[in-house]
Amino acid sequence: MSFDTAASGSTMSTGSSTIDWQRIAHWTDRIVAGDIADIAPAFLTQGLPPPVVRWQPTGDDLPVEPLRVLLRYWSTLVVDGALPHHRCVDPIDFRPALGFVIILESVDDGREFRYRLFGSSIARTSGFDMTGKLMSAHPASPHATEFAIASTLACARRGQPLYTERQPAWAEMTMRWPRLALPLTDDTSEVTRILVGSTPLDRDGRIVVA
Repeated sequence: MSFDTAASGSTMSTGSSTIDWQRIAHWTDRIVAGDIADIAPAFLTQGLPPPVVRWQPTGDDLPVEPLRVLLRYWSTLVVDGALPHHRCVDPIDFRPALGFVIILESVDDGREFRYRLFGSSIARTSGFDMTGKLMSAHPASPHATEFAIASTLACARRGQPLYTERQPAWAEMTMRWPRLALPLTDDTSEVTRILVGSTPLDRDGRIVVA
């Protein structure tokens, strides 16, 4: 079984014209540094709490089992400190997390990422499937999309697991989006793909089932 669901020649949608790439670059730097002081205001002005950013989380830091399953699996692939190659990933080994898994592939010389896989449970909850599309084409609010891109770029740059959490605007059922990003390398040992677990949670901390 393979995660390569989007062929390398797939047509990619054009990124949103509302995306602020300078802000993404700045936010990436701040997330790499573990400092969200400059990021928080973009959320606060929307009436939302600042996002959570935590590098190298442990299982105790993760709120739900699918994310813990994914972290445990990824950790088994780290050998002598070397990050896992993307071809080592076998989805059969983390079935409990599958519907909540996203695979992102670096494009445009590492400027952003394309969705190779968009988990079926995430798609049902969101009401759309982003497989084969750019992160910048995501229909979420610009600040949320920019934060997601910056977080992914930061994960690739540091080459370490990154846990983030944000509250969506205008949420009816989903009150929190915990997200675990795990770096994967290519044949040159560069981080070019990110294995992501993302779980929509209700106000009681339970996974939203669409």
